[in-house]
Amino acid sequence: MMTNYEKIHVARRDLEKLRAELIASLGTQKDRDPDLLILHERVSKAINALSA
Repeated sequence: MMTNYEKIHVARRDLEKLRAELIASLGTQKDRDPDLLILHERVSKAINALSA
């Protein structure tokens, strides 16, 4: 059974991976999709919240 700390660590790692994928996707687009920008912002906020 995982501790709460381990669950937070896994969630943060998964979110960081998702953020990296979003950044790569945004970098290849000529016109940045506003939905991806919003998602990137929300993922970044979630990572910051888990880091506090």
